[in-house]
Amino acid sequence: MAAHLPGTILVIDDEPSVRRALTRLLGRDGYRVGTARNGRDALTQLQAQAYDVIVCDLRMPELDGPAFYTLLTRQYPALCQRVIFLTGDAGSEASRTFLTQCGRPWLRKPSAITTIRRAIQQVLQAFPQA
Repeated sequence: MAAHLPGTILVIDDEPSVRRALTRLLGRDGYRVGTARNGRDALTQLQAQAYDVIVCDLRMPELDGPAFYTLLTRQYPALCQRVIFLTGDAGSEASRTFLTQCGRPWLRKPSAITTIRRAIQQVLQAFPQA
């Protein structure tokens, strides 16, 4: 992994509007925000950049949130504790099971930016450096 930059967040979501909105809003808060459209792109980015927090959609094409998380546990296990999931699919049994088993915080889509900021701050306070 490349050198760490403080205040970095990786937003993984297949919806361009979600990526743009989170990039803009979190950028205003002083974070450096990287984006990926699915888990496969995110794993590529993690080879070049370390991140303090990863905000990841659950349902995406190519490599979804659960598959990304599984690969993350193998390739970058220390980053697993820095993942926050965003999902519009919290009602399905598969999603509930995954979210319960992985034990990571998750937020429903859409979530208020204050809720997202609070979740990010909790991760940053618990795990100050990537």
